[in-house]
Amino acid sequence: MTIPMLVMTSLLLLSTGVIVLVAVRLVRALRHAVELEQRVIRLQEGVNLLTDTTETGFRQVAAEIERLSSASAKAPATAPAAAASRPTAARLRAATRRGRTVTEIAAAEHVSEGEVRLRLSLADASASGRSRKTTETGRASLRA
Repeated sequence: MTIPMLVMTSLLLLSTGVIVLVAVRLVRALRHAVELEQRVIRLQEGVNLLTDTTETGFRQVAAEIERLSSASAKAPATAPAAAASRPTAARLRAATRRGRTVTEIAAAEHVSEGEVRLRLSLADASASGRSRKTTETGRASLRA
């Protein structure tokens, strides 16, 4: 082998090694990003659960206060309990599927329009996060 051929071969091997090293680091960074995204999704689901639980508790306290404050409040106290049995996010999504506007939903739920928009966007993000989580898991299993 001649010296120029040896130099060219060593440069080719060196550049291949550098490319492999960069590719390995990129794969590691991608795995860390996927793990971080999954943690954020779990945190978001936890916040949604906590919000729904707190809201249900406040409604139950309000219903009890209303029941105690009036003598004939037994019949109206059971109506909010039936409506509160479904999580708020599910009720809001069902109302939007029925074609109701944000203003109508806010009036029916006795909350602000901003809260309705926030809950709908969180529900959409949660739904897309679940589907993204399964595709990310599928991709990760193909790489492993």
